Amino acid sequence: MNQDKIAILMSTYNGEQYLTEQIKSIQNQSNHDWHLYIRDDGSSDKTASIIESFAENDQRITFINKDNISNVGVIESFIRLLEYTDADFYMFSDQDDIWKEGKVQRALDLLKQENYQQLPICLHTELQIVNDSLQPMELMKRGRVWSDFQHFLFGNCVTGCTVMINQKLKDKLRLNMLDTNKIAMHDWWFAEVASAFGKVIYDSVPSILYRQHIDNVVGGSDSQAPKQLVNRFFNLSGELDGFLLMTKMATEFQRLYGNELNGKDAEYLTAYSTLASQSSFTNNLKLAIKLPPIRSHLRGRLLLDYLMISHPDKFLSN
Repeated sequence: MNQDKIAILMSTYNGEQYLTEQIKSIQNQSNHDWHLYIRDDGSSDKTASIIESFAENDQRITFINKDNISNVGVIESFIRLLEYTDADFYMFSDQDDIWKEGKVQRALDLLKQENYQQLPICLHTELQIVNDSLQPMELMKRGRVWSDFQHFLFGNCVTGCTVMINQKLKDKLRLNMLDTNKIAMHDWWFAEVASAFGKVIYDSVPSILYRQHIDNVVGGSDSQAPKQLVNRFFNLSGELDGFLLMTKMATEFQRLYGNELNGKDAEYLTAYSTLASQSSFTNNLKLAIKLPPIRSHLRGRLLLDYLMISHPDKFLSN
């Protein structure tokens, strides 16, 4: 494999409707020092043929599994892309957005202002949500972000299609040891590792047009909007499932990195990674008082407190 300065990693699945437009927006970047690696995750439409056409006509584009197309899921697909490539910096792309012309260069400039050769770094940006016609709707994050490890234990504010990471973070991810069945999403895991051992950086300038349509409406919704809050209130089973997945991620983090943390970070990780064996009403009540879930708003914390205290049996052997 060639050593590329910037590897852009794209996983596709039945994306024929918008894929061409997305790839062209990458080709039109002001920075041309990149290589786009695409892995198809078992598409049944014309996605593979679109990728083949681009790869045949642009030597900067590689279809990594052209002869071995299979479905492994989005998390594993991106992990395989990351394992396949060797670069100084890595970016991640969805199949249905539009990258702004200066996205690559701005991310590179911002990351190079940091001690990127020594420190694991995850850079992410704001997103401009648009409709099918690319008409602006709203900004997704609007500053509702965090960068500390304890906060990432309980929630993610990083959107993968805006991310650039450096080689130091890739090395720290220990991809050959990672159980992808125990993480909620690759971008969340990258941010969690970076927050523990390096730095998570947020750029408030939107880098992409994030297309909101029927296939990604959940990803593009505002979880704190009134309608979404009502939906969440009446779907506590979904909130509980999410909390259980958080603790499963904590258990995986403990397995890979537990002996490398100290202080309050270590306390939090140990407490929530051991819920699978120690969960009980008494234990969880004490935990909610001593080490309550870290959320950016009180109602989120109280919700997790309630779920943990009222459903202790659900966490056992999770």
